[in-house]
Amino acid sequence: MVKSRALVYADRLFRCADGKTAHGLVRYSKKYDIACVVDTTLPPGDAATFLDPQKQGIPLLNNLNKAYKSTQPDTFIIGAVSEGGVLPKGYDKAVLWALSKGMNVVSGLHQFLSDEPRFINLAKKNHCTITDVRKIFRDHRRFYTGDITTVPSTRIALLGTDSAIGKRTIAVLLVEELKRRGRTADMIFTGQTGWLQGWPHGVVMDALINDFVSGGIEGAILDSWKDLKPEFMIIEGQGSLVHPFFPGGFEILAAGQIHGFLLVDAPKRPHLDGFPGYPMPDPKRVVRIAELLTSKSLLGIGINHEHMTKNDINAAKKNYKKIFHVPVSDPLTEGVGELVDAVEDVHG
Repeated sequence: MVKSRALVYADRLFRCADGKTAHGLVRYSKKYDIACVVDTTLPPGDAATFLDPQKQGIPLLNNLNKAYKSTQPDTFIIGAVSEGGVLPKGYDKAVLWALSKGMNVVSGLHQFLSDEPRFINLAKKNHCTITDVRKIFRDHRRFYTGDITTVPSTRIALLGTDSAIGKRTIAVLLVEELKRRGRTADMIFTGQTGWLQGWPHGVVMDALINDFVSGGIEGAILDSWKDLKPEFMIIEGQGSLVHPFFPGGFEILAAGQIHGFLLVDAPKRPHLDGFPGYPMPDPKRVVRIAELLTSKSLLGIGINHEHMTKNDINAAKKNYKKIFHVPVSDPLTEGVGELVDAVEDVHG
């Protein structure tokens, strides 16, 4: 099957947390061939180097017309998020531009582009499609059955002290390392970027009616076992157990019937993502809550190294190892080997 060739649009936002959809697609994509990322405020280069030390060969460009001519994409993906899930300011003009070029448009936002006449009419005129990822899951109605008790896969959840902190990124790295070791593994996605990346099993939690969230998570796990029978399922986290604006995680822990969890923290993050004045929670509190909810143990900690020097990272690792007595890693620079060791120990 030939992949669609996608231009990822993250104008003004690629270098901040609101560009996390673009970040995820640069780091990993099975569904799309990522042709380029466009942000008009940044100098051209390799998109990955704005995120990680390694190049990926995906160009970062700062002009839509030049990007279209040089990379010949057929799909236009909204690569940024916003408060309220609406199109960021000015992005409507870029969507109209893409549709005028005959490109299919894909969005993971709460605002449904496929409901707006100006986009619908232009898409019809140019024979292209508009896909709203969250609309796919809006009417997803699956009740919790308890059949998850028949699934023998080891299920590990990624929890965070904040939103947009690296839970999905580390989940992907864990699955890839497990596969490298010859183990079978699947990521259960819980947000729109996981669907965009091409993971086959999951739900977009915040698009579901609340009554069906637990059933959706369990259903994705049942489907994964039916299709792949993986030894390991790594469940992507959402928000934070203690985040007042983006609470998430309890349904994953309860419905997923997990065997252990990993924590992701950003020791130098000054406040909750997007909310100055709201301090980051104490990781000890988050871990304690998760342990009480699940009766399972913390297996390891992944560090988000934003605003940190190498000395800061080393000091944070030493501190967390002293407090929690688990492996601690900066996954983007050190890999996830020690974390996977801990995950494998649970499986036996």
